[in-house]
Amino acid sequence: MTRSNRILSVISAISATPRAILSVAVVVLTLLIARDASAQGEIAGRVMGADSGRPPVSGAQASIARLRLTTTSDSSGRFWFRNVPPGAHILVLRAVGFQAESSTVTMDFDEVVSWEVTLKRATATMLPERVVTAAEATAPAKLVEFTERQKMGIGHFINRDQLAKAEGGIRQTGDVISLIPGVVVRRGSNKAWVASGRAISVKCAFCTFSVSGLTKYDQAAGARPACFMDVYLDGALVYDSKHPENGLFDINSVPPEHIAGIEVYTGAAQIPAKYNRTGGGCGVLLIWTR
Repeated sequence: MTRSNRILSVISAISATPRAILSVAVVVLTLLIARDASAQGEIAGRVMGADSGRPPVSGAQASIARLRLTTTSDSSGRFWFRNVPPGAHILVLRAVGFQAESSTVTMDFDEVVSWEVTLKRATATMLPERVVTAAEATAPAKLVEFTERQKMGIGHFINRDQLAKAEGGIRQTGDVISLIPGVVVRRGSNKAWVASGRAISVKCAFCTFSVSGLTKYDQAAGARPACFMDVYLDGALVYDSKHPENGLFDINSVPPEHIAGIEVYTGAAQIPAKYNRTGGGCGVLLIWTR
């Protein structure tokens, strides 16, 4: 018998028991409900370098933005997330000197998921000298490049002040992004995906031309063919237009409360070189969490 059936059985029993036994039944029911509420999963991960021998990477930051969970790998490269609710969660890994990596982890009740990931070394880049203002000095390191590109004025930017106006359920992330010219937010039953406003044509190298190019989960959620943008979450590629079979990224899965800034590039000439990995031509969306 499932937990739900046991709970229903207890409820039925309550209606048929004398007052003397009623309190006992209520206690049992409370314990069963509490057990269901605590039936959450665990993620056990290990981070290794792509170097010879695959050495463990200590001090790597693992995060699940939607749940606001963050932890760090130990000396053996291991990390844990406990009490993870069921559902699909995007886990992002970052470490100094390595490229960020991400993956979608699907949890069930009472499930322990093992995730082993190999990080590639980042390519060093020489940056010109510049004067750092007080405001930039207090900004998180991952937002420095966001600030630099915003000053250049290439692309479209949504800052923290704009996102704050959408907090508290006033607007979802997709609603905020839909205000940007050249962007179309495609909505399904309970999800939203970002696409270019351009029409699907043979000039769109990696456009999804048919429903069959989407996963069955995206189809079930209401996704239809479009020129879907590549999506990066804290620098990690979470939707690759070359591989729609890996699934679309639901932009509403990261609420405005958790976002520090958003960048949108609708034209190939605008896209920063480090984020122009696929060359699909549908544009790029960068989301930076707080």
